Amino acid sequence: MEYIHGTDDFQLNKESAVTLGKFDGIHTGHQKLIEIVRQKADEENLLAVLFTFDSLPLSICPQKYQHFISTSSERRRLCENFGIDVEIEYPFTEEFMNMEPEDFICRILIDKLHAKYVVVGTDYRFGKDRAGDAAMLVEAGEELGFTTIIVEKEKYQDKEISSTYIREELKVGHMETVNVLLNRPFNVTGVVSIGNQLGRKLDFPTINIYPTEYKLLPPNGVYATQTTIDGEKFYGVTNLGTKPTVSDAPEISVETFLFDFDKDVYGKKVDVEFIHFIRPEMKFEDVEGLKRQIAADSDFARNMFLIG
Repeated sequence: MEYIHGTDDFQLNKESAVTLGKFDGIHTGHQKLIEIVRQKADEENLLAVLFTFDSLPLSICPQKYQHFISTSSERRRLCENFGIDVEIEYPFTEEFMNMEPEDFICRILIDKLHAKYVVVGTDYRFGKDRAGDAAMLVEAGEELGFTTIIVEKEKYQDKEISSTYIREELKVGHMETVNVLLNRPFNVTGVVSIGNQLGRKLDFPTINIYPTEYKLLPPNGVYATQTTIDGEKFYGVTNLGTKPTVSDAPEISVETFLFDFDKDVYGKKVDVEFIHFIRPEMKFEDVEGLKRQIAADSDFARNMFLIG
């Protein structure tokens, strides 16, 4: 997959089927858009393109401290997995923010993307003051030679699937619902770092990763998880939080005890998938109390995963 970011100086070398949006999370609704783009690209030998933009600079929107369901690198990996040929993260500059909808269509969709098909959701808006919409794309396409496909929202339990819906469920730790909406487990990816080695002393050796500050996270607490290391999955329990029993540091970590696992994986990139929220993070009177609770959490997760 070709990945274009940090520049507006590009032009695709053939016609494309393109989908437009923020694509935070690449949830079930987004996947439907991507599926249609991929289908049109296969049928007519086009490039399958996903067009989004990078994070809003704080100089433009200082009031918005941004956290994302999926980071740029996670979104890039998902795009590749779903068969996108070109992912474009267009720079969100003041010029782009103030671009008239008609200019967006001509300068980007036609001149840069050579769009033959444009696939969007019913609520897609673009251009200065969000003045452009799907109906405008339909009308412009009839004049400029591209076809706009407007896709109805996917629903779950009679509610439209959206990034906002996922954020609401993630905020309260409803991981089963989040994972249905994403059509995959919510994950945190990172490189294993050396911790304080306390877990090993407690007979529960753990691996530690530190999520990027831009990653949207569920509540601090203990979760049943599965972790991918070198393509292999391992079940375990994860503490997301600050480890208040043993540390005063405010930094949030993802600390995972993997069942039946004892390998040196420091420096490896791992992917921790959150399956079920077990309990909130808590501070214990002593490490013995913490040790008993870790054992209880592990027993719960083992039973849930149906492993001995």
